[in-house]
Amino acid sequence: MAENWLRTSRVLAAWDVTVLLKTLRAQFVHFLSRRRLKTHKIKSANKPSIRKRNFFVSLFFQIQPMKALFPLVFFLFSSNTTIESDCIKCDQDRQYICASNTLAMNFKLCMDMAEVSGRMYKIYLLDLKKEYGATGTEYTANLPDWKLWEQLYPEKTAAEISELFFETTTFALAPMVGVSYDQAVKFAAWRTEAFKKELDSMDERDRADFPKKFEFRLPTPAEWSRMRFMTQEKGMLKQVDKIASTYEKEFKTSKNDVLNSSSKVHDVFSNMDKKLGLFGLHDNVAEMTSEQGIAMGGSWNNKSTEADFNKKSEYNAPQAWLGFRCIFEIIE
Repeated sequence: MAENWLRTSRVLAAWDVTVLLKTLRAQFVHFLSRRRLKTHKIKSANKPSIRKRNFFVSLFFQIQPMKALFPLVFFLFSSNTTIESDCIKCDQDRQYICASNTLAMNFKLCMDMAEVSGRMYKIYLLDLKKEYGATGTEYTANLPDWKLWEQLYPEKTAAEISELFFETTTFALAPMVGVSYDQAVKFAAWRTEAFKKELDSMDERDRADFPKKFEFRLPTPAEWSRMRFMTQEKGMLKQVDKIASTYEKEFKTSKNDVLNSSSKVHDVFSNMDKKLGLFGLHDNVAEMTSEQGIAMGGSWNNKSTEADFNKKSEYNAPQAWLGFRCIFEIIE
């Protein structure tokens, strides 16, 4: 059952980006045909023409086995970005597509929409189990501390929680807690390699739309704090909200008695910041940063206000109030 769930989750993870790019091109042409894009050319003896593009692209694709729509990629193609119209290849200014389920902070950084969920971490663990075996150190060393989960779901024992985690989708959208800093760093490294493998399977034309070099990692405290400067257009917010609703419907969170029994945490898509389009910034769980021992944001144990993006917490071990989200950095 776990292996079948893994195959389904890989589809939900939206890493089949070949389908994405074909759909992207078709929808982009459709978008241009419906909307007039005014081109403003600045004539200069020393400067080439400049074209300003002000639009965003959001994509969904049909998952045939699930008969449901899920997100592939969100990428904001500039607010006021200039591109040299006669420049065939300007790598330093090129705008690439972000990874799935992230929103662009700028042309180099894209932040996870929500905290890393049980669904995502489960895929990671099953991959480790498949490669190293159930008794392998790489697998066992990255298991969470299930005893900490008892604080969130007191009606269940650690053993029961572990079984539900692996054999069902009960905790698919639960915030991933009970993991250490080192475990979170290793998860991000695995996520980077998994995405590289998917991109390497694409043809050269499609691969060119994604950055040459990139990595998933924990954000720095400063990067986490700067999320407050992000802003989304109404259309993007509607799409983000639609994504959240789709996940919640797929995993039937409204009927998930175990997940809903917690008085401390909720699913990772429950509370969206209406300006940023990001979830769970000031409640649910605090989030680890690249500085070991420093977490940002509010949690069920210590909530913050919407205006407080500098709130820090300290930790020295895994906690029931501590999770993480990743940042996708475009290096080249």
